Amino acid sequence: MSSQITREFNKEMAVALNANVKVILEIDYPTHFYIGKMTGFEMGSQSICLANAKDDKNNKYDKIVIQGSKWISFTLEGEPFPMQELAARLRKILPGEAIEIAEDNTVTLLGGKIKISENGVEGRGPTKNRVQTVFDNFLADWRDSHKK
Repeated sequence: MSSQITREFNKEMAVALNANVKVILEIDYPTHFYIGKMTGFEMGSQSICLANAKDDKNNKYDKIVIQGSKWISFTLEGEPFPMQELAARLRKILPGEAIEIAEDNTVTLLGGKIKISENGVEGRGPTKNRVQTVFDNFLADWRDSHKK
């Protein structure tokens, strides 16, 4: 029975591999955490490796290894909104515009007069309406491609 439990646990860990996870640490529990793509898990020590991670203070790390004895839990997080893909689509439709991606995963146009986040488009005018149409179509395509 215990070998079956171990196999099932290993299957669950394999599901989390290459997924975005939030790891809550015992230090300053429950407020101290890291969010990133789980690129590795070592069964013996239960250490976790995250790529493109950030902590609760928004510090960023290319890679971080969290010792197994230091974390309390982790949860699967949703896939991050593909802002780079949206920006690429906008560049095709608005080739002359300066389209910038900020560190907070938002896109700005027209010197910040139009701002796009995963929650929608902010701004006014005909360009905003055109961007809203592109955003709505992109969102529908993205959701269709991620249905299970």
